[in-house]
Amino acid sequence: MSDIFQEVEEDLRRERLRKLWDRFGIYIILVAVLIVAITAGYRGYEAWRTGRERAAGDAYLEVVKAVDETGTSSAVTSLIEYADDAPAGFQMLARFRAAAALSAQDDDAGAADILRGLAADSDVAPLYRDLASLRLAQILIDEGDAAGARKAIGGLSEDSGSPYYLAAQELMGLAAYTEDDLEAARQHFATLRDAAGAPQPMVQRARLMLALITQTAPDPADADGEAAETAQETN
Repeated sequence: MSDIFQEVEEDLRRERLRKLWDRFGIYIILVAVLIVAITAGYRGYEAWRTGRERAAGDAYLEVVKAVDETGTSSAVTSLIEYADDAPAGFQMLARFRAAAALSAQDDDAGAADILRGLAADSDVAPLYRDLASLRLAQILIDEGDAAGARKAIGGLSEDSGSPYYLAAQELMGLAAYTEDDLEAARQHFATLRDAAGAPQPMVQRARLMLALITQTAPDPADADGEAAETAQETN
């Protein structure tokens, strides 16, 4: 008797499964096919991306080699054109390299344009945008545009947590010095001179600039100290 009930129960189970399959079987097949398609598509995309990046890397090395070996305007133009279609990482490298090449050809205006673009590009990591701003400030100072240089790196010179803080202090000091704003220059170079962990060559340059500034405009603090010492001796 129990065998009969068991057979009936199995028949009912099979019937339920058949109905479920009739109702949802097509969806199960579609999901399975979709999973396979997604997996294959992802692997295909990864292979395509890897191949594209490898090709972009080879192309980058070729255009940079041409710039290094010839230094011609056409080589630099090829580098700039490469940057237009390259993947993000290689595009950034190419833009920095193109700016350096243009500057080496005394085309500081062209280099500055590229660096401005990098500094303003939200797709570029902040660390590299700030680096572009620093390089832009150097070019602008050389070109006599101290105001433009200060605008480019003013924020960096106020952010003591920035890895470029000390470099920005030095450039801000140079910008102020070229504008004959000796007090502002003195403040920037003094900050650099007294900064903990500042590289020794940078500290030495700051001391040299402070000495030059003092020859032209003695430090008011030193004058006040000498006056106080004189008053004490008189008393």
